[in-house]
Amino acid sequence: MEIYDWTEIENQKPAAVALGFFDGIHIGHRALIDEMIKIAKEKDLESCLVTFRQHPLTLVFPKFAPKLISSNDEKINVLNQMDIDKLIFIDFTEEIMNFEPEEFIREILVKKLNSKIIVVGFNYNFGKKGKGTPELLVKLKEKYGYDVLVVNPVEKYGHIISSTFIRNLVVNGKVEQIEKYLGRKFSVMGEVVRGKGLGRQYAIPTANITVEEEHILPDAGVYYTNIIVKGVKYQGLTNIGYNPTFENHPFSVETYIYDFDEDIYGETVELIFNNKIRKEKKFTNISDLIKQIRHDIQIVEKKYINKEKQ
Repeated sequence: MEIYDWTEIENQKPAAVALGFFDGIHIGHRALIDEMIKIAKEKDLESCLVTFRQHPLTLVFPKFAPKLISSNDEKINVLNQMDIDKLIFIDFTEEIMNFEPEEFIREILVKKLNSKIIVVGFNYNFGKKGKGTPELLVKLKEKYGYDVLVVNPVEKYGHIISSTFIRNLVVNGKVEQIEKYLGRKFSVMGEVVRGKGLGRQYAIPTANITVEEEHILPDAGVYYTNIIVKGVKYQGLTNIGYNPTFENHPFSVETYIYDFDEDIYGETVELIFNNKIRKEKKFTNISDLIKQIRHDIQIVEKKYINKEKQ
């Protein structure tokens, strides 16, 4: 898969184009993208996924911009596995925001991207004030010489799959339910940084992981996780929250890594969430907290790790 900024595209080959923000690239998104790839192969077109680099609400209504399920790097990792010819990013700027819908179709989709087939979700909006709709794409298709496929929502286990639905699962800590809707386990990427070293003082060293502010995180609590370090997967026990036993403790994401003793400060790691173990809790003293953490470590070993080894 080749990756471009839309301003770099020159002499684009005739293309089948999937449009959307695709946050998380859940199973609904995958159904749409698979349809685009299928059509591209049938019609001998280039398969192109076109998306904004930033969520449009970050510019239009910043207060209402959602936390994101996946960063652009994480999107790229997932899309690299989907047999797409080109991934094209558009920076959502004031100029783009103020494109009239027909202007967006004419200047970007037709002239710039040479779209012959346009694939969108049933609720896709584009152009100034979101006035562009799938119905408008259909209305103008003969004028501009393309065809349109509008993909219906995907429903599973009684739920219409959307990024909003998955975000709600994440923020409520229901990480074990996410895989069947997302198509993979929920994960975040971040850099390992130095913390206060409290865990190491009590012989329970943890990796303190910084996650981009715009990335969504599960509800505060303790989770059974996997952590990928330098391409190797390990089991982990992750605490998310403010660690209320300590006064004025900053928000943190800290992971105890089983059977691991390496210096990984500065490494970028992937944290994969499997199950929630318990809610965050304030203890009356540090001794009780350490007892609970050791108990959590044993619970994960008995309930999950040992079963995986069998």
